[in-house]
Amino acid sequence: MARRMGLQVNEGLRQMAHALFRKGTAMKEAYSQLLGRRWRCDECGREHFVPTRWVMVEENAFAQLLQFVPEDANLFVIADEITWEVAGRKVAQGLRASGRSVRDLVLPVPLSATDAMANFLSERWKTQTQKAIAVGSGTLNDLVKWVASQRGVSYISVPTAASVNGYTSPIAALTVQGIKRTMPCHPPEGVMTEPSVIASAPLAMTAAGYADLMSKTVADLDWQLARWLWDEPYCPLPRRLVAFADEWDLRYLQRIASGDPNAVTNLLMALLLSGIGMTIAGSSAPSSGGEHLLSHWWDMQAERQQRVPALHGLQVGIGTLVALALYDLLLATEPSDWHASPDESRPPSERMGEFAERYGEKAEGVMAEFAAKWLSTERAEAVRQKMAANWDAWRERLQSQLPSVAEHRRRLEAVGAATSPQQLGIPMDELKAAVLHAREIRRRWTILDTAFLVGILPERLDEVLQRCGFQTTPS
Repeated sequence: MARRMGLQVNEGLRQMAHALFRKGTAMKEAYSQLLGRRWRCDECGREHFVPTRWVMVEENAFAQLLQFVPEDANLFVIADEITWEVAGRKVAQGLRASGRSVRDLVLPVPLSATDAMANFLSERWKTQTQKAIAVGSGTLNDLVKWVASQRGVSYISVPTAASVNGYTSPIAALTVQGIKRTMPCHPPEGVMTEPSVIASAPLAMTAAGYADLMSKTVADLDWQLARWLWDEPYCPLPRRLVAFADEWDLRYLQRIASGDPNAVTNLLMALLLSGIGMTIAGSSAPSSGGEHLLSHWWDMQAERQQRVPALHGLQVGIGTLVALALYDLLLATEPSDWHASPDESRPPSERMGEFAERYGEKAEGVMAEFAAKWLSTERAEAVRQKMAANWDAWRERLQSQLPSVAEHRRRLEAVGAATSPQQLGIPMDELKAAVLHAREIRRRWTILDTAFLVGILPERLDEVLQRCGFQTTPS
């Protein structure tokens, strides 16, 4: 019976790309293959479980929220000052009108996903809360997800923008003691919103959501490389869930950029699927590679400089251009070209002064992450030999999945996302520093590490940025 269910689920995933281009019932049927299901995967052999049981994105959805909350439940509605006016007040008033016990909390903006803000929210979280409702976008959902998980309370996600894929994911991205981390959490029991709500979000947030979605191509390649080099578990299903978005043409992207409700709704549904992909994987690996490390590094720099960072997805879009350029250069090399980069043989213990200069009081925490994946001279050479033994087959495999830098730029431009770091207020020296050092903040192996392993970085940094189309000299 379990084997039959596994086959049904995997076949459903294969059909999902087509279903998502259709409306109404077909999309609901596609989601029914995943939501609340447990199965043995015939692709990777592992058991997958999606605890999120329902997704409702339709007009007048909020009027149907009552069917998902028990009459005697103590509810906690959490929004920020903006999303409270967009949807939070309507959600809370509708629940109160039905006689439910409802508390609400409106958090100040700008809102940051930090351990300090998570503690602030936790202090205001009453012990009798039985269900929380997070009304907002990525930052607010991460905060509620984290605190709800710590307290063992189920929650419902009410997205107010198609800006991130984290709504349905099993992680929360928090800055803990100044270091950006992905913290394991319980996904929401359900997701509910209305197309008019997400279509009313600032266009920059929608563009950020699309840029975040398109990063999954290179994140998946990083995940495949980690499987090849380090025997990490890998499953192709998360990538397959969102591959249909690769086929959206420029006219459709322009509809997304204009805030067309149907197009933005489809973007949100794709982002929700991407988050479910992380749940299937049991980690953020399908959605977060080197391109995300660049964004996290910029977030850390912004906090250190006490400035507001750019939208996560817009930063990730720039990071994806960098990752694509690095893959281009890697695939153009031969094993005979590979060599150790300068200073790579220096153990982390000899770099503490550099880390202290870059990260201040966070240096020890960053050092611990970097030390977990540092390779000695002998081990680095062994890894290069392992790569060389199967390089032709792997190069062909990677090339078949890699979009061009130019095509990615066209797509970012069509949807209104940034295509240069200067558009996000990131100066060129900070861009270069991120490419050289973002790999230090997390132990996950990505294209940034591979580029150092084979000698592309730091030697060819300027060439990488030129391939991205970035202006590297003052105009």
